[in-house]
Amino acid sequence: MSPGGLFDETRLLFQALKEWSETLHAELGLTAAMRGVLELILLGGPSTVPGMARARGVSRQHVQQQVDALLERDFLERQANPAHRRSSMIALTDKGHALIQNMRADELNALSRMQVGVSDNAMLDAAQVLSAWRVALQRDRGTRL
Repeated sequence: MSPGGLFDETRLLFQALKEWSETLHAELGLTAAMRGVLELILLGGPSTVPGMARARGVSRQHVQQQVDALLERDFLERQANPAHRRSSMIALTDKGHALIQNMRADELNALSRMQVGVSDNAMLDAAQVLSAWRVALQRDRGTRL
């Protein structure tokens, strides 16, 4: 398969995973973008809005909208940022931490019940290929800025 074929399939998988996850968690009333912010903080720790925007490759305004909505629902909280007075650190609340952990657990549980016909070794190989391409693309993007 060519890189183009891999990327086409990756985009299709991303869209299918987004739709599947939104259906699985429909009762929570969270968008995929909100979930992305929660997961980014879970995996990377507290961050500023501009830092999250850079990490996700989206606008600061887009992230700010998600953060504001999550702050209103008490899933996130502002913390002092000693490095910058005007740009608060955004962190998960206990409620937000429990929410994203439960979402991830529900997804893994549902995914583990699916019959895909792919071996564990094949999934490990696929994850390594996607990781290598992600790193290469991030490195290339860095040289173009």
